[in-house]
Amino acid sequence: MAAAIKPYLHKVELKVKPYLQEGPLSPYWQLLENKTKAKREHIALGLLALLAIYLAFGWANDFLCNLIGFIYPAYASVLAVESKGTHDDTEWLIYWVVYAVCGIIEYVGHNFFHSLPFYWLGKCLFLIWLMVPGQKGGSYILYQRLIRPVFQKIHSTVEKPARESNIYPRVQTVGSSD
Repeated sequence: MAAAIKPYLHKVELKVKPYLQEGPLSPYWQLLENKTKAKREHIALGLLALLAIYLAFGWANDFLCNLIGFIYPAYASVLAVESKGTHDDTEWLIYWVVYAVCGIIEYVGHNFFHSLPFYWLGKCLFLIWLMVPGQKGGSYILYQRLIRPVFQKIHSTVEKPARESNIYPRVQTVGSSD
């Protein structure tokens, strides 16, 4: 069995390695590597395995899952706001829209979702998928395929009464010709 898993672990190691070799946490990975005499890729995979087990069976796993889905995106959103370009702002705004919609769905289906085995592990993996940048990221895919079409269908219906009563000026949306 170990021989069957080894090629997959090697592929994961190769993908993880660049993130562990460079960046602000590199000195800490180096320290762990020196103290344990184990490669940092193996340490990282072990920590990920422990995290997965904890999310599946641990106490306060809901808090940890939501923390993972909130802390990095919040930090990256602040960085995006502070940067000069707007592309990263849009990516993180899309993340938060999808995150909010998923939060509403989770609230409505609370009893169902929370009774599923390994729910918090699955939710954490889902939130990490949402954080993936670009057009292959989960938030972009869900926004383009689900949220945006629904928004475009209901936008004029929701906006019409407010526009007629002059509560607020008409807002131009992307792709509208008005």
